[in-house]
Amino acid sequence: MAIEMRTEAPLRGTIDFYQAAEKFVRYCSMCQNSKRPEDKVLYSKEARENLDAAYGAYLESFPVIFSTKDGVKPIPISLEVKTEELKRSLEAQLTSLDRQRIKKYLSALNNLKKYCPGNCNSKKVKKDIEKIKKLAEDVKKATETIYLEDLLDMTKKQLKEAAEDPEKFKSMFPLPPKPLEIEYRG
Repeated sequence: MAIEMRTEAPLRGTIDFYQAAEKFVRYCSMCQNSKRPEDKVLYSKEARENLDAAYGAYLESFPVIFSTKDGVKPIPISLEVKTEELKRSLEAQLTSLDRQRIKKYLSALNNLKKYCPGNCNSKKVKKDIEKIKKLAEDVKKATETIYLEDLLDMTKKQLKEAAEDPEKFKSMFPLPPKPLEIEYRG
């Protein structure tokens, strides 16, 4: 099985998946609760489009989706990445892949594609919606944690650089033109 690697933003497909899954759940709920037929048609169309987007993102990105969920931090491939670091990241992604989990969510997505729109009130469909909703929530939480860690590390690095070279740090915040500078500092 060949896996396409996203070199610039490894979490892009993961984000696409959980955003589309969240939108699908929202429109599905609106469709089920709608009383007017024309609203049902509109909401089911939107639900179906987002389900298709989630399905596509899942198929493209399931290696990253599951590794992210398991706490593995996929790294972007660049010239600065050390070979050993990249190897460890890819091995961690590989060990997080479990055929049963992949098939479980893929069959849930396939069932939803079969029944939406139309027979969306069956218990099986509701269970599948809950499975996808839970996966999307878990992946979103894990992805946000990874980004938070990255931003925290970046901020720490910037503060360290600022402490070492205050002039460089001051240049990041340009002063207003001279007359205003006197007004602000006066």
